Amino acid sequence: MDQATSLQYDLKENLPPAESSQGLTAALKEWQHLRRELGGYPEKIQQKLVELEAGLNDYRLFISKLDYKAADTDRRVWDLFNHILQEKARLEQDMRARPLFLRRVKDLRQLRDAWQKLLSDQEALKEMLAQAPAELEEYNQKQIEKELQRKEEMRRQEYIQRISSARRSLDLAIGYLEQLHREGRVTFGSQILQLEDAQRIWNERLNKIFEDERSGAINPDEVILQIYNLESMIRELPALSMRVREVEEKFTRLVTRHDMLASLGKTVIPSKEIARMTIKLHEQIPQLWANGDRQELEHAVEVLESFVSTYEGTVETELTYLERRRPGATRTLVATPSSEGSEDVFAQVSAMARSLISAIEARDRFLRGHSEQVSVLVRKMAAAAGMNKTDADFLVLAALMHDVGKISVPEAVLSKVEPLTEDDWHLIQMHPYYGAQILKPIDAVARIVPWVYHHHERWDGRGYPDHLTGRQIPVQASYISVAEAYAAMLVEMPHRPAMSKEEALSELRRNAGTQFNPEAIELLETVLNNSEEKAVVNGVSPVSEE
Repeated sequence: MDQATSLQYDLKENLPPAESSQGLTAALKEWQHLRRELGGYPEKIQQKLVELEAGLNDYRLFISKLDYKAADTDRRVWDLFNHILQEKARLEQDMRARPLFLRRVKDLRQLRDAWQKLLSDQEALKEMLAQAPAELEEYNQKQIEKELQRKEEMRRQEYIQRISSARRSLDLAIGYLEQLHREGRVTFGSQILQLEDAQRIWNERLNKIFEDERSGAINPDEVILQIYNLESMIRELPALSMRVREVEEKFTRLVTRHDMLASLGKTVIPSKEIARMTIKLHEQIPQLWANGDRQELEHAVEVLESFVSTYEGTVETELTYLERRRPGATRTLVATPSSEGSEDVFAQVSAMARSLISAIEARDRFLRGHSEQVSVLVRKMAAAAGMNKTDADFLVLAALMHDVGKISVPEAVLSKVEPLTEDDWHLIQMHPYYGAQILKPIDAVARIVPWVYHHHERWDGRGYPDHLTGRQIPVQASYISVAEAYAAMLVEMPHRPAMSKEEALSELRRNAGTQFNPEAIELLETVLNNSEEKAVVNGVSPVSEE
């Protein structure tokens, strides 16, 4: 069968029998038309593909600038593009595999429909690329907003946690301070410092912090910072109260002595000055202490200290002069508690102290006579420092009773020969606290409680119980600390031999400025260079020394 015969046969096969003769010409025309039409499709598809690739390049550039890519839209774009490429390749391969003139009309129609479908897909992709930027931009903006909301929620939760942590830290600081207050270790002996007033101020400040946060006046970071600043201020109050109590004691003593002097017809301090300093002490300083204005507080304390140092020497001189002229006129100043019978109370306390010390030293076989030796050394240091008799008597009493708290430490720990355990050390380190608790109820010796309580503080802040540093430590406690260390080093202990006087002094000098007050060490050296120190070294009882 030749080509023409085959073509006629194919055409007849695609026509109904009745129409075979009439439709043969029309079918032939359609067959020819389909061949021509199909021949132009590859070029059309390629031209469209070039346009689409340019559009895809713009699409890539646009999507690269977005933070969030709409995965569904992007997948539809590339799926359709890949389908177009695959279909184009398939149709081109189909057309190469079998010439068109060998195909029936039905086959040519199917091939034309496939090419037209490919053109339609290209148009759909073109439309999709035109709409994609708007869809992608909308999706990107929604995702950005969601991410911002997510981050904002994370920040909010983080701030809530940080604020809660800051509040817990603040509550712990307040709780610790309240415990110290219950134990009498914050405002003990002070007439001007009231913890209740301070707590009212802290609550007002805390409420103001959260009110400012709600109003937007401060951001969460500032809220947290202010809470921690408040917590830090509260933790500093015990150390600050020590200095306030010290200047309060000095000022009260000076004014009391000056009032006595004035009652005897002599004044050296202008009344306006006393009134101004009284206002500073009773109004300004408590407010600064409660507010935690450390810099202003220290300045106010320094002003009062300067006032006291300016006049106390003159007042003492005038009182001494009046006593010489009128013996007995200033007797009421000899004992600090001015109530009737205070001298008897002081004598009774001294006797009680020696009884307690005897009971303690009967339990501690290594340091028998230690407290007496320390009291003798301290009396000589007080004399070398130029203290008056009253102040020296109280300091000697504090030195005598510095270890009175050991009455509450188990004897098994005090007399232990083997190295002390951590629990043993904890018990030993509680004895200053126990000593202060024993002395607190006795009003006549209230002033010595801080000296006994702080005699194991270190100059570098590594001591106990309150880790005071430098000038925060009462100078009287520093004298006791140095005298106690020196006396202890002269005694043989289970873990070391006794030191000589020179070795003990050398050890003190080596720790000056770290463990001990350097000025106290210099004072002790002055005392030891005095010939009277031989009596102490030889163990002579200081009871008779005045």
